[in-house]
Amino acid sequence: MSSSALKQTSSRLSRSFLSRTSRAISTRQLSSNSEPFYGSPREERKHLSPLQSISLAVYSATNAFLNPERHDMVATLAEVTGEVSLQNILLEMKNDHVGQRILLDKPRVDTASIDIDALGQLPENTFGYGYYKFLKHHGFNPDERAKVKYIQDEELHYVMTRYRQSHDFFHVVTDLPPSIPGELALKYVELFQIGLPVCALSATVGSMKLNAEDRKIWKEKYLPWAIRVGKGGKKWMNVYWEQEFETDLQELRTKLGIETAPTL
Repeated sequence: MSSSALKQTSSRLSRSFLSRTSRAISTRQLSSNSEPFYGSPREERKHLSPLQSISLAVYSATNAFLNPERHDMVATLAEVTGEVSLQNILLEMKNDHVGQRILLDKPRVDTASIDIDALGQLPENTFGYGYYKFLKHHGFNPDERAKVKYIQDEELHYVMTRYRQSHDFFHVVTDLPPSIPGELALKYVELFQIGLPVCALSATVGSMKLNAEDRKIWKEKYLPWAIRVGKGGKKWMNVYWEQEFETDLQELRTKLGIETAPTL
């Protein structure tokens, strides 16, 4: 091939490459609502057909049963089996004046929204300081909560997110440790408070994994308490937890009708 022909071929390839690159960048910009393609990633949501939902429910339930510590499977199961419960929670929130504000404001429990270190400067008797101490003592980070993937409806997506992100608040007001018996007791409280089917599965399957001593403690101490607390008091999904950070922790418990967990 002559030198002239080589130059012409190279020129055509360059124009073709630039054209494809330009179209690719344009497509990426349009698909992100005109934001730069290098902008912050959006939450990925996966649409499931009814058959896929059933298959995923069976798969996640099986794995959660075999290994209750597979938090990803438990989270997935909660999403694919919880629509009816989430609809009920949403209705309760819409019928409550505080719940309405939560749905309107859509607060997030993460380090971008909450200054965790600032909570450590609050008086030690406050709910906010109790939350700070709980996170620091156990090495927890609110940013590490699993994202909601399989719920398409915007309102239900937020309700599930709010429930999931509020879990550590529940630990603080109940004074339950994040031990296996403590988590199981909290799941029973959530079963009556929230009503998600996965709470029943987690509590039932998890109790089977306890040794004899822990099972005795759970049945005799934690379970009766969990049923009492779960069935009584204000619905926790209608509590604007972030606005209670400066509230005396014991006063908050009294206001919500929460009896602290048994001290073992």
